[in-house]
Amino acid sequence: MTFLVSPLLAQQGDRKGHNMTSFVPEEVIPPAPFLKVEEALKSFVLAPGFIIEPVAAEPFVDMPCMMKFDSEGRMWICELVGYMPDIDGTGEEIPQGRIVVLSDTDDDGMVDKRVVFMDKLLLPRSLYLLDDGILWANQESLFFQKRSGVTAVGKSVLVDEEYARGGNVEHKANSLVLGLDNWIYNAKSDRRYKKVRDQWIMEKTHFRGQWGLDRDDYGRLFHNSNSTLLVGDYTFPNVAFGNPNAKMKAGISARVSTNRVWPIRVTPGVNRGYQRGTVSPENYKLINATGASGLTIFRSNGLGEDLYGSAFITEATGNLVKAISVQDGEGEIVGEHTFGEKEFLASTDERFRPVNAYTAPDNSLYILDMYHGIIQHRTYVTSYLRKQIMSRGLDKPAKGHGRIYRIRHKDRPRGPAPRLGKLSAEELIPYLSHPNGWWRDTAQRLIIERGNQDSEAGLVEMLEGSDMLGRLHALWCLEGLDLLRSGHIKYSLKSGNEKFASSALMAALSLNQREKNSLVPAVAAFESGAESSIYKARLLAEIGTQKALEALISALRKNGEHPLVKEAAFTGLKDREAVFLGVNNGRFNNGSLDKWLQEALNRNQRKVAPPKIEGQHLASFQRGEKLYMGRAACIGCHGGDGSGLDNLGPPLDGSDWVTGSTIRLTKVLLHGLQGPITVSGKRYAPPGAMPGLSMNPTISDQDIADILTFIRHAWSNRATPVGQSFVKESRESNKDQRGVPYKEKDLN
Repeated sequence: MTFLVSPLLAQQGDRKGHNMTSFVPEEVIPPAPFLKVEEALKSFVLAPGFIIEPVAAEPFVDMPCMMKFDSEGRMWICELVGYMPDIDGTGEEIPQGRIVVLSDTDDDGMVDKRVVFMDKLLLPRSLYLLDDGILWANQESLFFQKRSGVTAVGKSVLVDEEYARGGNVEHKANSLVLGLDNWIYNAKSDRRYKKVRDQWIMEKTHFRGQWGLDRDDYGRLFHNSNSTLLVGDYTFPNVAFGNPNAKMKAGISARVSTNRVWPIRVTPGVNRGYQRGTVSPENYKLINATGASGLTIFRSNGLGEDLYGSAFITEATGNLVKAISVQDGEGEIVGEHTFGEKEFLASTDERFRPVNAYTAPDNSLYILDMYHGIIQHRTYVTSYLRKQIMSRGLDKPAKGHGRIYRIRHKDRPRGPAPRLGKLSAEELIPYLSHPNGWWRDTAQRLIIERGNQDSEAGLVEMLEGSDMLGRLHALWCLEGLDLLRSGHIKYSLKSGNEKFASSALMAALSLNQREKNSLVPAVAAFESGAESSIYKARLLAEIGTQKALEALISALRKNGEHPLVKEAAFTGLKDREAVFLGVNNGRFNNGSLDKWLQEALNRNQRKVAPPKIEGQHLASFQRGEKLYMGRAACIGCHGGDGSGLDNLGPPLDGSDWVTGSTIRLTKVLLHGLQGPITVSGKRYAPPGAMPGLSMNPTISDQDIADILTFIRHAWSNRATPVGQSFVKESRESNKDQRGVPYKEKDLN
């Protein structure tokens, strides 16, 4: 759990050379007695205009760390029982954790029913609800457990054996959050998951965060680490991720605010509390976050319109909940401490350990409080911390406690409990435009999980409506149901809304190739802004046809200096790098992109065993091989073995076009060729034209001669070499062609 220092600075017990003598006078340190809920409430200082209320406490809840609301408003809780029951963490390896379901059956705002869904779990820290089951994780693996209501059915099924392998309790994958794009994301993880029919699929994604994860209305993920309060992604997940052929360097996220905190209690009991840079020598309080934990992007007006979209971050060592306003800046996400040098919620109770926050369906903010004296894992309990813990008896009582609080605006009552579970897909569609993000997300999830394609008409109507958030969710519902078509994307690009257009371009990646190809004219004509240009570049690159790559080059010449535009383009060009180089022909020159493309080509190069030739013939062959595999980018369409690539280029090995007339072949290399063509009796129809090399100033006549010599004698081909003078003569005699690709009929 993200309760203390980063992995690089974390202390494995005492650190050599550190003087762990406390400079905080003992007389200023207040006691830390165990407080009942009604006493704990008196310890809180809350921002003016808000009310904090208990929702659940012991015995209904014990060590809560993660929570999800189901479609009926019930709370599903991961209970981290077994975490630091004493100062040495005795018995940590014993499965004691639980997943429980809490209900408010009389709607008075207080939990009155507890059902244990699963028990004897080893420190469960991840939870995700589905219509028919849950995803959950222990210390090692991720599982799917089928359910009927709040009753488990059958045995758990393994989804990812290595989900949380390695590291200690504070540094393992956790959370599980549904993205707008229908993928499930994690903190402290580089994996994402999706259930397709009855199969779970897993993909790589950017590594994010440490403990807790959430997203905004537009699908951007927010996360943190123990000493960093808030980090926000600039874009949709994976728009600039997924090409392993080169190492890209532009960051996809940035810290949103400073890490300053303002506790209301003297706080020596934090890691490195003996250092004045950690604790203030003036007031003996924590200066910067060291135990930032879970967070929520509050997507409701329940706290007032001004706080919609704000981040609320729990800081367990400082006994506080931080509010940070989040706004789009010039090409970045920016934020500020909403309440200045005061916290949204702070406590004088050292045992108050807020570890997670949630936007609730009733429009309020929910806070999970583990209410546990020891918050540091045993890995980080130094002799300094041991003294701090024992001096105030924070090791007792050891277990059996936890609270859940509700925070709402004093002038706004709780909203109604949801009753979405029994609604049909068509009945759920209106909730896609609900003012509360939880309702929108849940409606989208349920519509897709039920897979009812009869909802298409209603979704299209929502897509074409006036509510922008409803349109976004309708778009991704269509995507999740495999009902998205190119016409929906074209319509969305005309919305005039930058974020909606960006989402549509991202969703278009899921279309089949034919549908994507039909989008090229509309995408090419779309006047993208600073944000949507990233998604435009990614989509055009992934489509990969001649027309798409021509449009990509135009887009890059306009916006290609933006790091994320370049990275998105390179991501989409996976295994098409050489094709792009051939089409680009030097028109868009950029050092970093050129470097990535060359790294990709070098990675994919495969040496061709030279035939028994020597002298100038061999030298030309070897130079030609290097050009074929690299700068001329022939490998991108015809393959390293000359066998051709489906939907890109016909074979060169055994081709009568290659081993036949040198005049015809030289014309093709100089000016290009537009298909379809017949090669050795077989018909090929590549989607784009082969670009000629005559318009590329970096490719000389000798280079072309060397390429011709190589392909005419590589693999199984055994034809004569071609000289520089022959190419020069051909270039001169056919100069009126001016690089316009030939057609087959022009050359036969």
